[in-house]
Amino acid sequence: MAGFNRRQLLQGSAAGLLAASTSKGWTQNKPEKLVLVCENSIPWKRTLLYEIAPAFEKSNGIKIEFAMFPVDAWRARLKAELSAGSTGIDLAMLSVQMSEWMAPHLLDSNEVVQKISTRDPAFDWKDFLAGGVQAGTFNGKLVGIPYRLTAQIVMYQKALLEQAGFAQAPGTFEEFRKAALAVNSPPTRYGFGLMGKQGPATFTNVVAWMFSAGGRLFDVKTGEVFLDDGKAAVGLQFYADLFQKDKVVPPEAMTWEFDDIIAGAQKDRYAMSATFSSYGTIFNDPKVSQTAGKWAFSPLPGATSKAQSRTLVDGQFMAISKYSKNQGWAMDFVRLACGKQGMLRSMEGGNSPPRASSLRDPEMVARYGWPNAAAAAIETGIPISQYAVWDGLEIALRTGVSETLLGQKTAKVALEGVANEWRRNLRRAGILKS
Repeated sequence: MAGFNRRQLLQGSAAGLLAASTSKGWTQNKPEKLVLVCENSIPWKRTLLYEIAPAFEKSNGIKIEFAMFPVDAWRARLKAELSAGSTGIDLAMLSVQMSEWMAPHLLDSNEVVQKISTRDPAFDWKDFLAGGVQAGTFNGKLVGIPYRLTAQIVMYQKALLEQAGFAQAPGTFEEFRKAALAVNSPPTRYGFGLMGKQGPATFTNVVAWMFSAGGRLFDVKTGEVFLDDGKAAVGLQFYADLFQKDKVVPPEAMTWEFDDIIAGAQKDRYAMSATFSSYGTIFNDPKVSQTAGKWAFSPLPGATSKAQSRTLVDGQFMAISKYSKNQGWAMDFVRLACGKQGMLRSMEGGNSPPRASSLRDPEMVARYGWPNAAAAAIETGIPISQYAVWDGLEIALRTGVSETLLGQKTAKVALEGVANEWRRNLRRAGILKS
């Protein structure tokens, strides 16, 4: 990238994107539109919505219709239509934990990759990080082409911590608590921002703290539950105490979900958070953020040492319904969306692409800062479960986390209750035999 400035990089990427949109055409009839079902987090989809889809339509005359829903409704829509063999869905974005129940309804993406690569050798499948490919593979079947790979990292306003006497990001829970207290300045700015609303964000926001305290969840092969062994409770109690005991969390954060944690950072409502790595792009975006340029990044602290730091590895993948009548055209859209230029452009829109050429691009690393922290976190991260039983388990866990966060129960008591509910669910599913 030597010799290129930011404008040249973006202009070059945009030009490459338009060039890459050119298709050879398919023998199948050309539809008026392709329907893509996904969840409704807008910020990291900006490139898909405002660049990829228009470029595809301009080149092929086919509109991309985005059917976007809140997380639970998104999953329900896909389950209902795919289970019925509906031809109304051409493309779907899915997360790791949806793999088991969606796999039977999707084209094997290993075959999709082969077909795309035959038509476009520049697609370069080897450029995709192994961690993303592994996360998207269920029982030997690649359920989708990786589009987004997420990990929770600490995001902090560096100058505020330095002024409070912290030369670097906190490495332990206690250091983190002290830093949050030191930069806490209510009611204008608080020390720590979290997603406190009971819902889809509940688990993803807290689980890294549980993992970094040595906690585990369960083993789907044996049905063994680890949630109530006391370790996960350490992480959950620390997380809840930041709100209940230390008072370093904005009160309105109890209503926050994904877009709200971004808005809170942009409006300078908190000095530190632990959330998806790619949100750092939007935190530091001068076009939308009052705190642009102030954020730095680090892996999460460990309970008593930095070496204990762990994150949850999740992601989203672009898949093609096996019931679609437009599979060839859908492959062309995937080729464009997940190609090198598309992935590079998506970082500008807040995505965390799973291509090595994107995350390791020197220009991107220098501009955004978070790719190195994300890579370090992913190296020791723990993948989310791919199994359908997880959906029920997660809902039970949401309740336990909320009970702790709101001070209704201690983490130990709450997780003991959740673990018992998990065991009942696992017995009903035939996974736990005793």
